[in-house]
Amino acid sequence: MTKILITGGSGLVGKYVARSLAVKHDVAVADKVEPGFDVKFYKVDVTDSSTLRNMEGAFDAVLHLAGIPHPLNDPPADVFHVNAFGTFNILQFAADKNIRKVVLASSESTLGFAFARRPHSPLYFPIDEQHPLEPQDAYGLSKVCSEEILKSFSRGYGIQTIALRFPWIWVPEDRERNRYRKLISEYADWYKNLWAWVGVHDVAQAFARAIAYKGDRFDRFFITANDNWTGHPSRELIGEFYSTSQIVHTMKGTCSLISSDLAKVVLKYSPEEKVSDVLD
Repeated sequence: MTKILITGGSGLVGKYVARSLAVKHDVAVADKVEPGFDVKFYKVDVTDSSTLRNMEGAFDAVLHLAGIPHPLNDPPADVFHVNAFGTFNILQFAADKNIRKVVLASSESTLGFAFARRPHSPLYFPIDEQHPLEPQDAYGLSKVCSEEILKSFSRGYGIQTIALRFPWIWVPEDRERNRYRKLISEYADWYKNLWAWVGVHDVAQAFARAIAYKGDRFDRFFITANDNWTGHPSRELIGEFYSTSQIVHTMKGTCSLISSDLAKVVLKYSPEEKVSDVLD
């Protein structure tokens, strides 16, 4: 049974990941606050390396979900420090403890669209892992830097590192459901997010696939639902809001504007959740 440490495992998304993976793995949670379920717990601040060094036990892999999830409520310096420096501390911890795999909860915000201050459009659709990363905000920048940290530790220590780039992660909780319903009714206001999303159970699946995936280097994958969350045909959305962008591959129906095809091929990721699954 694989021994897995999940940072941020008490959070809104982390708790679902921890519970799901605990079915087949030996899971421990590292967080500032205790989780509300039965699991091995370490009180840790990822920006304080001494709290990491004090943890006992051996782990086969670390899933790094701890961090500030967007740039809207915290000063930019705090967002960047917690996310980038926290990632560095986790990778140094893994190197010191001879942990051979680290999987990062990265973000589609690395692309630079979601929180852009100045006009910024995709070069093409559907977006894939070859698209340039051009963030204009502290959060997107922190995730780009975090991915560079993963690359560095893969080069220097031979640790397998994987960045899973998630869009907005939807969870089946009442307060969040109300927010999602409002999003759908006001979809025109959310074009910067490219209407991309992923259900939290598919997030847990992606982490499970990443744990099983063998390698000795850095890899990155977009992890999305199959469809955009508006219910509108994707070509119509692109034509209305991103008319200057080129469509380079077939886009049928309401398919996601960010492709997870690479993850489907390499990780065997298979998204299952639909918007109706979360809302209902």
